[in-house]
Amino acid sequence: MSNLSAGLAAFEAKNYVEAFELLKPLAEKGNAEAQCIIGSIYDLGLGRESNALEAVKWYKKSASQGYGVASNNLGTIYYSGREGIEMNRAKASEWYQKAPVARILA
Repeated sequence: MSNLSAGLAAFEAKNYVEAFELLKPLAEKGNAEAQCIIGSIYDLGLGRESNALEAVKWYKKSASQGYGVASNNLGTIYYSGREGIEMNRAKASEWYQKAPVARILA
């Protein structure tokens, strides 16, 4: 099983600490799916304290590669705001428009 598969399995099993440990090196190497999940872990405080600034950083890396879920998640953050991130509906709209529907529904 690859580290990506193992990390995804750990995330699905709600073992967020293990998922983070497996996926962070892949995210740092540019894997868009791993970057999005690392963003989610920071965004939702799964297995660690939530950190909106770190979440946005990882979501942007993922979204810049066309990963639609990350674009959608950025839209959600900017739509309502988070600690350290001001609500910005215009920016939210931009990110929502960048989220390819096919990638979100896949």
